[in-house]
Amino acid sequence: MEITSKRDIFGMIFFALSVIMLGYMFLTPLNHYIMHIDEYFSMSLTTLPLWDIINVTSWDVHPPLYYILGKIAVKIGGAIGMEPIHSLRILSVIPYIIIMAISATKIRKDYGLLSAGLFTFALAVMSEFFAHFLIARMYAWAILFTLIAFISFTEIIKNNDKKAWIMLSVFSALCAYTHYFAAISAACIYLILLAYIMKFEKDELRMWVMSAIAAAVLYIPWMPSLLRQLTQVHGSYWIPQVNSNVFINALGYYAYANDVIIGLVATIILVVLLYIYTKDSEGIDEKERFLVLSGAGVYLGTILLSIIISVVFKPILMVRYILPATAVMWLAISIIFAKIKNRRMFMISAALIAILLVVGIATTVATNDEMYKNGVQQKEILDNITNDPNSMLIIPSQNMIMYFFDYAGQSDTYFLNVGHVFGENMDRLHKLQNFNTFNGNDIDKLIANNSKKNIYIISWGEPVLNTTTEKLDTQVGIVFSKVKPTNTTSIPAEETYYEE
Repeated sequence: MEITSKRDIFGMIFFALSVIMLGYMFLTPLNHYIMHIDEYFSMSLTTLPLWDIINVTSWDVHPPLYYILGKIAVKIGGAIGMEPIHSLRILSVIPYIIIMAISATKIRKDYGLLSAGLFTFALAVMSEFFAHFLIARMYAWAILFTLIAFISFTEIIKNNDKKAWIMLSVFSALCAYTHYFAAISAACIYLILLAYIMKFEKDELRMWVMSAIAAAVLYIPWMPSLLRQLTQVHGSYWIPQVNSNVFINALGYYAYANDVIIGLVATIILVVLLYIYTKDSEGIDEKERFLVLSGAGVYLGTILLSIIISVVFKPILMVRYILPATAVMWLAISIIFAKIKNRRMFMISAALIAILLVVGIATTVATNDEMYKNGVQQKEILDNITNDPNSMLIIPSQNMIMYFFDYAGQSDTYFLNVGHVFGENMDRLHKLQNFNTFNGNDIDKLIANNSKKNIYIISWGEPVLNTTTEKLDTQVGIVFSKVKPTNTTSIPAEETYYEE
């Protein structure tokens, strides 16, 4: 009882730290600066009508739900005078608030205060959670939906709850409508549940089939778009082949991103934690052990299925894509940690988890500082463009038109004249936003005819550096350049860009 009481104290401390992290998410300067290229895409899509959002998304490589939520958030935020980027950032924080509520109630009730507190804190400071609870992207919602699908899975195993079967179907479909890797994680949940049923509860196979069919039926409206996207990805996609570094980084991604050494150490720690629990749980109910270890199964299964698809079909694995499964992994670690009864094993596990938390906190602080600095520099350039009545913006890449479509309404903008952009033709785009177009061969003439203006160029790939232009900044592949007064320049051939 004394140990349990001490564990509860640590759980309360973790919860208190989580509340502080939540407050920091709202107060951090990250909420005021654009950090990532894909956020431009998100912001542009919120300016489009609903049907156009669905159409553009269907020609992209992501499902549409987040962008629809983003449109709603910007509308609501605009009604109270909030900037669109701020509305989208708050939209990404909302899932963490919901996760905290789930942790304080459901997870605390089922697994104890220590599990709930550690889980909530880990989802703020480990891996890339902090950054993705702030940027205007779909990852935060994919995390939430995957977690609820997994919790529904646990309710099915523990109580055979019919309501949980319905929630599993609904939230698995929501996973697939939010991010395709969340859909892979949902598929892993179904496969693990099938293994459980075949081993322990064969009478429930009928319910499993009905639930899987229900999830598939809910997804039918998007299936034609998914098939087109698969064709597009199979024909040409930017993700490199899976190699040993990617594999190790993926295994260690629950703790840290994009470092092979730390990824290897994190993988070893994970193996040790699973081994400690397995040894400590000898003699307990086999169903309970299956339930506890299934979270690790979802994480490892997502990685394995992604590698199989990458080898058989086309490379699709980027480690950040497995973030929703990483959240399930941390729930499993938190439950495993709190269930270890042997004092010595518990202390060893606590030391290993403490190492991970220290690395996570240090990384979060460093990432926050780096993104803040980059965001300030980038925003200054964009403010110079939008606030200067004598400025002109040139976008010489077809795909980047949609990324900076929102800026067409804020400055004198010239887009490369193309037939269509993400399924939208130029005539349709002209009806939605005020901009001009130019032919690729006429860019020298365009610049010469506007020599008295402050001309900015936003391109993708190699910077435009010669005697007539100067590079202002480079952010994740985007090159911001400015044409020097009274001179002309030529722009390199258009670079092909695919959204990350």
